[in-house]
Amino acid sequence: MNISRRNFGMGAAGLALLSAGVLGYRRFLGPWYAPTAYDDLLHQIVDRRPASQLGVVAAKAMPGFDISKLAAKLRQPGFGLSRRARDDAADGRVMEVGGWIVPESVALYSALASQFS
Repeated sequence: MNISRRNFGMGAAGLALLSAGVLGYRRFLGPWYAPTAYDDLLHQIVDRRPASQLGVVAAKAMPGFDISKLAAKLRQPGFGLSRRARDDAADGRVMEVGGWIVPESVALYSALASQFS
């Protein structure tokens, strides 16, 4: 039995579509989040679910928690999450959140993420 490239390609494509339908296409494309006014900040978080769980506790620890003030602070130039988290840890700007010691910027971004997940 000799199989052509076209038949093989069609079969592989059909199998991929069937698998995507059975397993759910979100497993292949990643999670989808509803658009918010803070997406310019939230896109820096790799996975919002664990960040939002940490953020629920972090928001409770912040007196006078206000999303708009927090967003204004996070939108300051040079406040990218990855670089700022390293700088916070190096400079000793850390917070205790639910028994974890995390850089202040991680706690702030997590608190923001907790409001939108």
